[in-house]
Formats: sequence, C-alpha cells, structure tokens
Amino acid sequence: MNNLLFENRNGIGVVTLNRGTANALNVEMIQELSDLFTRIKEDETVKAAIITGTDNFFSAGLDVIEVVGYNESESEVFWKAFADMMYNLASWPKPMACAINGHSPAGGCILAITADFRFMAEGNFKIGLNEVPVGIVVPLPVYKLYSMWVGTRNAYQFLIQGKLLNPQEALNAGLVDGIYPQEKVFEVTEAAVRQMMKLDAGTFAKTKLNLRKEVLYSLKNDFEESFGDTLKHWWDTEARVRLNALVDSLIKKVQ
Repeated sequence: MNNLLFENRNGIGVVTLNRGTANALNVEMIQELSDLFTRIKEDETVKAAIITGTDNFFSAGLDVIEVVGYNESESEVFWKAFADMMYNLASWPKPMACAINGHSPAGGCILAITADFRFMAEGNFKIGLNEVPVGIVVPLPVYKLYSMWVGTRNAYQFLIQGKLLNPQEALNAGLVDGIYPQEKVFEVTEAAVRQMMKLDAGTFAKTKLNLRKEVLYSLKNDFEESFGDTLKHWWDTEARVRLNALVDSLIKKVQ
C-alpha cells in the first residue's frame, strides 16, 4: 500500500492514513482503504479497527488539486470508488473507531462518520463538512450518516452552511465522543475499542448492520440516485469556477 500503514495490534487493525502532510484523498488512496477493509473483514485475527492520521492531520479531505484535474471518465471512476469506500467502511461489521489526531474537514470527516466512535485531539483543529461553499453537492448518504451523529436538524444546517467545528463544538454536537490531548487520543480510542471487543461479535455485527440498513442500501444499490447529482454538478460551470479558485489558492499555499 502506498498511502496507508497497517498493523495488527493484539486484535485491533490499526490503519494509519499516510499520504503526505495532510493525508488528502485521491482515487488510489480511496481504493486502498476499500481493499484493506474488505480484506481484514475476513481476517479472524482482526477483531476491530482504528483509523488514525499523522501529525496535525487526520485527513484534509479530497486532494482537490488532483481530483479537479480528472477528466469526466476519471471523475466517474473516482466518485464510484468514493461510494464504494464509504460502503466498505460503513458496512464493516466489527467495532471501528477513529482517533482524530488533527484536522478532519470534508472527506476526512466522511471517513470519520463511517466509524462507531470518534475521539478527537484538543487544539486549533477543525472537523465538519464544508462541501457546499466550495461547490460540491452533498450526496444523500453523507447526510444520512452525518444525521446519525449530530441529528437531522444540525446535519441539515451544518451541511447547508458548510460549517466546520472546533473540537468542543464537535463534542457538543455529538460528532465526536470525547476530546483529549493529542498525545492521548489514540490511547483513549484503543481503550474504547477494547471495551467493544468484549461484546458478542455476532450480536454486535447484526445490530450494527440493522441500524445502518437504509444508508448502506443507498450506497450499495443506487449510485445514480445517491451520487448522480454530485457527479453531474461537478462539471457545472459555476461549480468549476469555485473548484478552480480553490485549487489556485491551494497551489499558492504550497509554492
């Protein structure tokens, strides 16, 4: 794997996002996440999983500079891969938590809301879904997953506003389950996962999948209904202006 690190730590599959400073998501990284969780689902030595990042980033979301440069065919491959990744993570039947060590906007937040629990680092970090201000239509399954944690009213308003939350706001809204010093986040997450591992695995899996049935169906069986507007709007003239402006600003930051 070029973008992930994996370690089986006494039954917990520790997945570390490891693509540059910000762990920005491109099609290769997304496919690696899908493939990894598909593989370890069948591995009886992996009883649970933790996803974490490096330094001050969990994931900055989509690698906008690369993804905006995809042609129409490549863009369709990307969004289908993104839907598959969401499905493979959200439908993973074993306990899963995220140790959010830093910033986690947009696609990083989407990764996080596929998990059962999230613990976040204290500090000047942001988490949330800011797709609308940059010109990306939010797919319905993302709203449904977000609603599971922050409630329908907050999910609606946060998404419409493109609101990014600091750790305390995220805790107050129910998006994360605790905030801790950065050096303690993984330790707390591991402890929570080991508690979940004490539950009967079959009961846990069936209950989890029952509670997520509606959103999983939309991810697996109806790409056009769930992501069609997102893909179509991706090429809208005004949306491209916003996306290209974002790309330009990001390029200037790294120059």
